[in-house]
Amino acid sequence: MRDYESRRKRYRRNKTIVFTSLLILIVIIGAVYIYELINRDYQDYEVIKRLENTEENLGGYLEYNGAVVRYSKDGALAIDIKGNLLWNGSFEMSDPIADTCGDYVAIADRGSKQVSIFNKKGLAGSITTNHPIIKVQVANQGVVAILMIEDETSYIEIYSKEGELLGEKITNVVKDGYPMDFTLSHDGKKIGATYLCINKGEIINNLLFLNFGEVGKNFTDRTVGALIYNGKIVPRITFLDNDTVCAFTEEGFLIFTMEEKAEIYKEEIVEGEIKSVLHNEKYVGLVIEGKETKKSSLYLYDLKGNRVLNKELDFDYDTIYLSKDEIIMYDDLSCVIYKTNGQAKFRYTFTTNISALYPINHLDNYFLVNPKEILEIQLVE
Repeated sequence: MRDYESRRKRYRRNKTIVFTSLLILIVIIGAVYIYELINRDYQDYEVIKRLENTEENLGGYLEYNGAVVRYSKDGALAIDIKGNLLWNGSFEMSDPIADTCGDYVAIADRGSKQVSIFNKKGLAGSITTNHPIIKVQVANQGVVAILMIEDETSYIEIYSKEGELLGEKITNVVKDGYPMDFTLSHDGKKIGATYLCINKGEIINNLLFLNFGEVGKNFTDRTVGALIYNGKIVPRITFLDNDTVCAFTEEGFLIFTMEEKAEIYKEEIVEGEIKSVLHNEKYVGLVIEGKETKKSSLYLYDLKGNRVLNKELDFDYDTIYLSKDEIIMYDDLSCVIYKTNGQAKFRYTFTTNISALYPINHLDNYFLVNPKEILEIQLVE
């Protein structure tokens, strides 16, 4: 009996060792496969699906959770990776502008007073404002913030998707400055804005931070942070994630932490003229114009303002943007895709014009949009 028990224990122990070893081997093989898949250098592509497209009265395209949105003066539609129509909404707008966050898309008529809000089920709400619209932003749950200007007054108003006014900020353009840009947090509760003033011939840029959540009730006019930036222009401001704000200056950028109140965390100043800025939930990017070599350089930073990439660019793009860990650039016919570690992933010249290029799975599938078709393509080596 003792010998039997001993053999049974050895069997169980050996079985556990074999099982654990196989599991570790599978994990290692899987990790190696995924690493090689992510870091492949692709040379060509195959078309998986073709869908008819039209760009009549086109407003633009949006990357939308593995789908693509096309919006125009007459309406908007969303198409998923299987070529299925997610939703199709009709409206009449003279100058449509759009924003997306999570499952929501907000489309507004710039210069007019109409906003339509969509999610994956279709039309989720509509808003009619009292003043002409300049810019619209949408949050994860369909909350919409709208920047408007009429006469000498600017308005930032926040609405639920049902049209309920949740908060507002009213400023005087002459006294407080002209609103250059504004941004809405992912939870729909916080606002960052940049205002340009001219005082006695001197440029002054005011950065303003508002909190329309519970904490903001304890502050005058919901203002939880402000910064006067003398002698420099801050043309753009954006939430990188829900608690981090980036304000782009003529010479670099400012990063603010804003869990509840706004506090400056990092200022980055670069040499050279800034050609483009780019950002997502993980990175901030600056493209600096080249001088001697005439080649531009891409500087990439993490959310703490640490530079993680300095990449010389040999491609004169029309469009550049970040999507997760990819840097995507294209002009009329050609595209270049880099990983955020600087490794080249794909470079190609097509035979038709590129209207938009969006990743589907951030591995090897993309939407390639041209004036006549929306293509799902797969990259190949």
